[in-house]
Amino acid sequence: SCAAFPSSFWCLMNRYVCLLLLMFLVACGQGETAGPGPTPTPLPTPVVPERPTYTVQQGTVVNTLEFTGRVSPIVEQTLFFKSDGFVDQIFVQRGDRVQAGDVLAQLEITGLQNQLAQMQVTLETVEIRRQQAEQQRQDALLEAQINRDKIQLQLNQQQVSGGSATLVAAEIELENAQTRVAAAEYELQKSLDREWEPEELRRQYERELEAAQQALVIAQARLEDARASATGGALNHQILQQELELAELRIAQLERGVDPLLGLDVERARLDVQRIETQIADAQLIAPFDGEVLTSSIRAGSRVEAFQPAILLAQPEAQEITAELSSDQLNQVSVGQEATITLRSRPEEPFSGTVRQLPYTLSGGTGSTGTDDTRTHIEFDNPPTTLSLGELATILIVLEEKEDVLWLPPAAIRTFQGRSFVVIQEADTQRRADVRLGIESPTRVEVLEGVEAEQVIVGE
Repeated sequence: SCAAFPSSFWCLMNRYVCLLLLMFLVACGQGETAGPGPTPTPLPTPVVPERPTYTVQQGTVVNTLEFTGRVSPIVEQTLFFKSDGFVDQIFVQRGDRVQAGDVLAQLEITGLQNQLAQMQVTLETVEIRRQQAEQQRQDALLEAQINRDKIQLQLNQQQVSGGSATLVAAEIELENAQTRVAAAEYELQKSLDREWEPEELRRQYERELEAAQQALVIAQARLEDARASATGGALNHQILQQELELAELRIAQLERGVDPLLGLDVERARLDVQRIETQIADAQLIAPFDGEVLTSSIRAGSRVEAFQPAILLAQPEAQEITAELSSDQLNQVSVGQEATITLRSRPEEPFSGTVRQLPYTLSGGTGSTGTDDTRTHIEFDNPPTTLSLGELATILIVLEEKEDVLWLPPAAIRTFQGRSFVVIQEADTQRRADVRLGIESPTRVEVLEGVEAEQVIVGE
């Protein structure tokens, strides 16, 4: 079939199978003539190691926390710009002493300074305008008060020399004139009845009557004038009363002050000035206290971002130890704990100290290093005379200490599913015993219940 189909798939497969069978037969023939193989080496029997044993001891167990810190200034602050921009000028360098209020560096603020000058001119202008309006108001108020007093005096004068007295006098004068006329008429009539009286005497009575009648006419005219004057005085009094009310109203208006819009203009201009001043302050680094420049990470012409550290300012005279602790370590530390400080440069001379401040989230942010401070601060009780900033130190804090208690090494304690137990060796037998633990340290664990002194514990 292969001759009939030389190029078929099955022919190729048959050739490969034949080749494989031939190779297999050759290999089997070589195995039969080779002879017996080497004897295998037996494996050694494993030696079971003895488990360590521990003796329950009685003594002191101290739980301590040890960590590394650095010598740092007690008062220090990282300064940063509050706006983005390009650094224009740097007025200090590392190691310079500065005073509170000094400008240490500033961004490009030429445009802001020009705006500030314009805003200050505007503020001065509106303030002058308001002052002028206030002065005009005071002058007008004084004038209105004088006018009111003048009107009041006119009213008082009218009341004193009023037309009522003149009218009464005219009425009395008229009554007297009428009385004299009646008396003259009576005397003349009596004279006429006395025919024997001389003619001359009768004419005298007639002349007296004529005089009395003329006086009566005059009195009547004066009465009419007095009545007219009284009517005009009443009208004048009403006019003066109205003028007095207008004067009082004018005074009340002036006492309310100048136009409030002028005050709003001044306040608006003042806010504009404060806004530009704030922007300028945000573009400056100003020393918040007297101190020394420890580091500076900016250079003239470079671009900076807001709130990025730029200059570290401190008072290096007063120093302490600072350390970055983990959350587990922080949970064991509290403000006021005593600490032992060992400087790496003088390990033979430990110093006593006290935890002064914890990170903001734990201590409430009462420290002077800022609300973003994540360090733990330990102060010296009696600080050494010479300290180098950045020097390493080892801090040891005693968290808890008990005397005359039973203890075992941590390796003697076994745990399973949250249960603590030990294996007690008693003669040739072993038994398990649950234990209740107390304080723990890297080398000793207090055992409150489950074991007795001098018992032998089998480790793992």
